[in-house]
Amino acid sequence: MFTTNNNIYLYIAAGCFAASFALYLLKARASGLFALIAGFCLYSLYLAGRAWIPGMFLPNPMVEGPYLLPWCIGVIALVMAVGRHERWGIALVPLLLFTAFALVYARGIIPPTPNKLTPWLVAFFVPEVFAHACFYCGAVFAAILLAGRDRTETFHKLLVWGFVLYSVAQVTGAIWCFLGWGNTFQWGPRHMSSAATWLIFAAYLHLKYIPGWNVRRRAWFAIAAALVVLAVTNSSYLHEMNFPRIGG
Repeated sequence: MFTTNNNIYLYIAAGCFAASFALYLLKARASGLFALIAGFCLYSLYLAGRAWIPGMFLPNPMVEGPYLLPWCIGVIALVMAVGRHERWGIALVPLLLFTAFALVYARGIIPPTPNKLTPWLVAFFVPEVFAHACFYCGAVFAAILLAGRDRTETFHKLLVWGFVLYSVAQVTGAIWCFLGWGNTFQWGPRHMSSAATWLIFAAYLHLKYIPGWNVRRRAWFAIAAALVVLAVTNSSYLHEMNFPRIGG
């Protein structure tokens, strides 16, 4: 069983991710992949340890956005590496950035209320955060394309998967909202920002069919859309840093 004193896994995992990126840049791809796998395993142990913070296993701390996001990006990087994508190491850029944010984010967990002790919370946050990971990775690959370093439309595939996962999250979130709050939608900042994000990427998917929106213009749109997601989600995360927390 893990204890709450497992932050060492987070720190070592961050070091492995940094080493992986350095090795990737040095063309030592096999060693870089090994470091990525090691970091991913250690980060998984850290998430598992967070689940035991309340003194019993509770998945809520594992799926908290700032901590789950690097894990999701790690999955994307590993899938790309296993699939022999030539530039899988580019996904390590957002991985390092958001791991750094996890290092400085508030430890512990916000004490869960009864309406958050449900499997629907996990069913909502996992696809939502995975979608965010796809959006951020897509933006980085879009930037690489604009810089002339990549001729494929990898960013488009990532955004399509992100949109699918985000759509799933909207359905599971509506069910969770109905069971916990008595309605499927509230006219509050959280739900409005989620709806706006969904509409932005729904609009992106239609750009391919509009004359004049070539791949470079769509890449710029992908970057701008990811920045919107970053602003919306991090404003919420920074606000939650001030909440009383236990453990950690």
